[in-house]
Amino acid sequence: MAFCSNCGKIIPDGTTCDCQSNSSANSLEIQKPKKKKTGLVLILVVVLIIVLIVVSLVRAMFGGGYKAPVNDLVSGINKCSSKKIISAVIPDDYLDDIKEELDDIDMDWKDFTEEIDDSLEDVMDEMEDRYGKKVKFSVKFLDKKKATKSALKDIQEEYEDEFDCEVTKAYKVKVEIRIKGKDDEDKNKGWLYVVKIKGDGWKVYPDDDDTGITNMVDFF
Repeated sequence: MAFCSNCGKIIPDGTTCDCQSNSSANSLEIQKPKKKKTGLVLILVVVLIIVLIVVSLVRAMFGGGYKAPVNDLVSGINKCSSKKIISAVIPDDYLDDIKEELDDIDMDWKDFTEEIDDSLEDVMDEMEDRYGKKVKFSVKFLDKKKATKSALKDIQEEYEDEFDCEVTKAYKVKVEIRIKGKDDEDKNKGWLYVVKIKGDGWKVYPDDDDTGITNMVDFF
């Protein structure tokens, strides 16, 4: 006859106390390995990468990259949105400086852009008188060339001096600008530059007399 070392209960020879059997079973249950979540995390990461790739491809196909600021510019004209137009042309850091300077002279950025929007609406009203109601601008991209070394150098120097930013790439882009209303339509072709600014993205180059955006008003 023996006694259980666990609970002190008398147990027959050659047998095991019930409390030890239960203890072993509980111990086994506790030691069951937990299912790892590594597989689920890996799947989520793969899905995220695929989504990012698809988004990049869609942007490239439908106006992303160097086309984006030109599309934004035309969209800004159609919507009479000076903020959209300015964002398509002016580097972001320099735009922040402009807002700070406006604050220094007690001029609100919102009020400032709304005044420009009112002027844009007047221009669109004049366009409606000429082309009819529901007038709208659109852009078609016809050709793209890398800026020559000399042109890129001049642009880089200008952006560094004027905006304190670095231009990494520039394209000379041929576009067809179209304006269409209910009664009439018109279109014309011309060249402009788009530039890629380090840490900022693509912008329309505004200051070239021959190919810059200042000449878009002469398209019509």
